[in-house]
Amino acid sequence: MATRLARTEGLRGLSVRSVAASAGIGATTLRAYFPSQALLYRAVAERVISQVLSEEWIQDVSLAPVDRLYASLRQFLPGMADRHSALSMWFERLTLALGSDANAEVLEMVRSGHDESVVVVTRWFTLLAADGSAPRDTPEVLANRFVALVDGLHLSLLLDKGEGALDRAEATLRWFAEESLTAPEENAPDAKPA
Repeated sequence: MATRLARTEGLRGLSVRSVAASAGIGATTLRAYFPSQALLYRAVAERVISQVLSEEWIQDVSLAPVDRLYASLRQFLPGMADRHSALSMWFERLTLALGSDANAEVLEMVRSGHDESVVVVTRWFTLLAADGSAPRDTPEVLANRFVALVDGLHLSLLLDKGEGALDRAEATLRWFAEESLTAPEENAPDAKPA
């Protein structure tokens, strides 16, 4: 219910009272599960990330490792159909967390979404490493770099309304995927440094 409310009403409309009213229960009842607004926001952020991101591509061993990684990371960018709404929600979240009327609860939601994204992407790099692909750095470092990169790509997409903006963002993700994993020949035991 809270996730649906956040999508339809925006983050400004998300509160313990509004979620309780939408669910047809009392706010006191909901507060038994979410004693603070921050805990509600954390739960919504984690739920949104887990609902939106699929493990389908990262687990598809029929694809090359770079393709598995790129297809998985691509989920963080909006599609053409939902580009405006996805970017608006991203911008609203940052504005609420960092703007003049910022509050600790929304900052917690942004932090939770960031943290959950890092956890998911770390898991993807760890899975690729377990399957024999060698990340160029630790999975945690690469995941943090990716989350910073995708925030920059969202800002770029928000500002660049041009027809090729999404293509450029996708090319940047492809570059990141290629640069994050060593080439198979670099993994070979007798490979010599260039």
